[in-house]
Amino acid sequence: MAKRSKKIVTIQKLFFGLVGLAALAVVGYALTTIVADAPGGEFIEGKHYQVIEQPRRTRGDKAEIMEFFSYGCIHCYNFDPLLDDWLEARGDGVNLVRNPTVAGESWRLLAQTYYTMLDLNLLTEMHKRFFIEIHQLGNNFRSAEEIADWFDGKGTTRAEFLTAFNSVNIQRRLANADNLNRQLKIVTIPSLVVNGKYLVSVNREVGPKRMLEVVDYLIKQESQPVAAPASNGG
Repeated sequence: MAKRSKKIVTIQKLFFGLVGLAALAVVGYALTTIVADAPGGEFIEGKHYQVIEQPRRTRGDKAEIMEFFSYGCIHCYNFDPLLDDWLEARGDGVNLVRNPTVAGESWRLLAQTYYTMLDLNLLTEMHKRFFIEIHQLGNNFRSAEEIADWFDGKGTTRAEFLTAFNSVNIQRRLANADNLNRQLKIVTIPSLVVNGKYLVSVNREVGPKRMLEVVDYLIKQESQPVAAPASNGG
């Protein structure tokens, strides 16, 4: 009976994971096909961006931009060069933090790969190559072993990659990434979070390019000094 209950729970987890993955993909596809990047202007809360109910604390003097993405998401792949150009234009004034989305087993596998690359200092060299391998060359990785075979000889070995991939440290990072997705209520990707306070996502008013315009606007708003309260003295 215990074995049967465990099997049922496993099936339920798989089902809901696939539903979540499908929702992210379908919503992302629908939005990016209907949105036109209209000229920018004054951006409005609730229309162009959302204020996060429970903001995340950030550190340092730089503006922190957190990207929520997945290597399995074609829209994230298309957005990646836009984000790179934007980051290059802003120099050292912005700190980018990537947070892979964990939705379903296939994307969990890719999120685990992201943290493994980060752990092995391979991310700078291999981030784009891994995206290209999936979306241009059609390599649908189905297991850690397949991914390790692909990374073998690319700055690491198969054995070294699998050791890092299966480490407690990577599992902890995966759990934290999943919790952060839930805490910030990320429902579409790619999405950007500015200074832990504002969520910018693709919607009917905001296309991929305009997302970055909204981010610029929010960074500017964040950098403005807080006005001193008016004096009541006479």
